Amino acid sequence: MRSRPYALLAVTLLVSSVDCAEIDISYNLVPTEAQVPIGYAASIWESILVSDVPIKVLVTWAPLGNATLGVTFPNGRRDFAGAPVPQTWYPTALANALAGTELNTGENDFEFYLNASSDWYYGTDGATPNGQYDLVSVALHEMGHGLGFVGLSKKEGATGSLGLLLQSDFAPLITAFPWPQLDTLPGIFDRFLAHPQNGPLDFMENPGTVLGSAMTSNQLRFNGAFAMDANGGIEPRIYSPSVFALGSSCVHLNESSYPEGNPNELMTPFSSTGSANHWPGPLCLAIMRDIGWTIAPDVGLAEHYHHDRIAVYPNPVIDQLNLVVPFQQTRAATIMDAMGRIVDPIGIINSVDVRALPPGSYTIRIEGTGQVGRFMKQ
Repeated sequence: MRSRPYALLAVTLLVSSVDCAEIDISYNLVPTEAQVPIGYAASIWESILVSDVPIKVLVTWAPLGNATLGVTFPNGRRDFAGAPVPQTWYPTALANALAGTELNTGENDFEFYLNASSDWYYGTDGATPNGQYDLVSVALHEMGHGLGFVGLSKKEGATGSLGLLLQSDFAPLITAFPWPQLDTLPGIFDRFLAHPQNGPLDFMENPGTVLGSAMTSNQLRFNGAFAMDANGGIEPRIYSPSVFALGSSCVHLNESSYPEGNPNELMTPFSSTGSANHWPGPLCLAIMRDIGWTIAPDVGLAEHYHHDRIAVYPNPVIDQLNLVVPFQQTRAATIMDAMGRIVDPIGIINSVDVRALPPGSYTIRIEGTGQVGRFMKQ
């Protein structure tokens, strides 16, 4: 993968008028240096999705073995007020956005584990050295699953099922939120999966052997209208190898169809050292639209400048706001209040003293790109 060159742009801090998503992250055993690229990945998703309800995420740093970089567990709700499709599980981040209110008070929307034993690259510039995994890319990928690029498929012997996943299937990993009783109902992502000959998965007997065969057919497709439009009118291929792999099969784009270097590679099941991808890709964004997400109106422009993203931490902030900008270059910045009045011109923005700002929501906007990052002042 090749990183795109950075542009030299001025930065302005503005009061937000954009209803972009807000992702609030809690960290469990995550090293401080790892929190910066994770927050950077969150800021990319924040600029893409629209939601009035903050998205709550828990990230845990733990050894996961040699073959796994990350594992994600979305919380879920079904048949909520305003649910577009009945008898269907939606990840709570999406369910809350559709309902316009928080449906899971006191619970995280999704939780993901990152492998503490992996050799991580903590930079945000995409210049990942050989032998290291790019943490921004992996965090961006895992957040994609938590936000809805995920299904409820499972296969035991020859029998496949939707909505029979148990927390014990993933032991010893656990979730802080109660595991939903899935009741053999599909997720919204599953509703769009289809086999070329046997049709949609959710039309098949569940559980059943025809369903199991489709899940390991290497022929699954995603038949959403937006996804097909983004793929030249063809249904994008979904990863469905002949041997079912729990947590990988039926919940990723097909690896061989979208290999390393393809703009849609982020949501495939495998990642390589020495490479980076800091954008979900057109197929992933189209799939997000198909399952119900509203995409920010400037997201097309933001795709061309995504490496100029700013990461801010801590968030929420009380006194000192730290900013990560490409190559740590000097940027001119201005903090403005809700009336557009300049509060304080800033010459160098690696960190900003925000103690004088009143509590509220603020946006970092890169002029000329339409890109934004957000922070809350307590």
